[in-house]
Amino acid sequence: MNKSLLEKLLDFYHISYEEYQELTKPVTLDSFCDGHRFDDIDKAVSLVKEVINNKGKIVIYGDYDADGIMGTSILTKMFQYLDVVVSYYIPNRYQDGYGITLKHAQEFIDEGFELVITVDNGISAFEPIKLLKDNGVKVLILDHHEVQETVPNADAICHPTYSHFGLTASSGAFTAFIYSISLLGRVDKYLATLASISLISDMMPLLDYNRNLLRAVFNSYKPGEFLPIDLLADGEKLDETVIGMKVAPRINSIGRLCEDSSIGDIVKYFVSDDRDFVLNYFSHICDVNEERKNLTKQDSDNLNIESNQKAIVLLGDFKEGMIGLIANSIVNKYHVPTVVLCKSIEGLKGSARSPEGYNIVKIFNALSHLLVTFGGHALAGGCSLKEENFEAFRQGFIDEVSGSEVVYEPHPVINLAFSEVNFENYELIQSFAPFGESWEAPNFMIKHVKTDALTFSRDEKHIVTKVSDSLKLIGFGFSKSIVRENTFINIIGTIKKGSFYGRSYLEFSIRDIEPYI
Repeated sequence: MNKSLLEKLLDFYHISYEEYQELTKPVTLDSFCDGHRFDDIDKAVSLVKEVINNKGKIVIYGDYDADGIMGTSILTKMFQYLDVVVSYYIPNRYQDGYGITLKHAQEFIDEGFELVITVDNGISAFEPIKLLKDNGVKVLILDHHEVQETVPNADAICHPTYSHFGLTASSGAFTAFIYSISLLGRVDKYLATLASISLISDMMPLLDYNRNLLRAVFNSYKPGEFLPIDLLADGEKLDETVIGMKVAPRINSIGRLCEDSSIGDIVKYFVSDDRDFVLNYFSHICDVNEERKNLTKQDSDNLNIESNQKAIVLLGDFKEGMIGLIANSIVNKYHVPTVVLCKSIEGLKGSARSPEGYNIVKIFNALSHLLVTFGGHALAGGCSLKEENFEAFRQGFIDEVSGSEVVYEPHPVINLAFSEVNFENYELIQSFAPFGESWEAPNFMIKHVKTDALTFSRDEKHIVTKVSDSLKLIGFGFSKSIVRENTFINIIGTIKKGSFYGRSYLEFSIRDIEPYI
């Protein structure tokens, strides 16, 4: 008996029909996190209200990535709604490094701040927070990073897992947004939209309240509603793809390349009511993002790499904010585990990427005696080390990769016929969205495709085939000469919806091909 597409999708996600109904039931910004609450949220709210009532000075200390910028913007806008003027600081990765420092803690003491709020950092800042507390400064931590055996002696902490909000990890900006609901006594749509950006940019698992927040935002967002976001999204309907491909990279480009205190202007971009400033700063963001693209290509093209290496470890005069992008481009070209390092204020900073089959964290664990810090997941990670340990680390990384067994995790696919690729089924697939970390978009396989029926681009390097008026096959990097080595192939990919002059069509985006046996 042939299974329906719904049955195939339920099998793919390992859920029952009842769970699917729960997964897809309507959700609103008022209901997306029903039943979830931070421990000590009342204490955290009272702390801030007391400082406001005492006319005390408040400063927010964020981070230079999209999550930290969104979190700082959420809190700054929250205080604007309350007509409370606060200061904020976005650290510069080149001058400050990550997290609140002793230097800035002392500056906040000297400047007479009564309350410091950390967002997207702080849960491991023991010494700076001790210094603040010893000098009578109150501290509220809004963070989501890994909690150690003990926590800093802050006045209050809100953290998705430490504060028992739920079992699903979430972002720093999500934490700030949930806090804003309690302080404001309402859910603000703009703040919710900023938080949704962070869930995609920080690759949070799209489960439970994370998923529900995205669904609530995406279903209610109207293009033209919030100028700063509309500009970053190029006016497109907001979804996980637009955030991942357009919005988040543009925000992150500022933190990657800005080397002075002007990095804080990006928060002003998200909280200012000055339309001219927003438009002008958006132009600046676009310029910086183009510079980021050009630098990545320039750095990657200028590398002198032997193509037969089993692993690549490079130390160069790279900008710290670019090393992850460079590592990613090297992996895409050479398909071997790669670490790109640069000099930083903390010694050597490295960013690692890997093709499928290797596990970066396992390799870092084996070399932990040479590292100061490390973290990440199977295909991507980061580390820091002392300069004198570089050569030992380089050789150790190559040895670990050479001696490790390549383990490919099979990617499940759903078999489809061409006749099943239609608009009705596309809408069914989309009912499982948003897709992302821990909830990937399904991959589909169409079997027994005759290769001489496929058409190609003019240079014969890409599959570009019109199946019908409403369906196209697009496969970049699949050349005619390679594809036609087989009479029949299976094609694996995802289904997208597009439009041309107001007419909708479906696109089967080919990710892989295999011989039909």
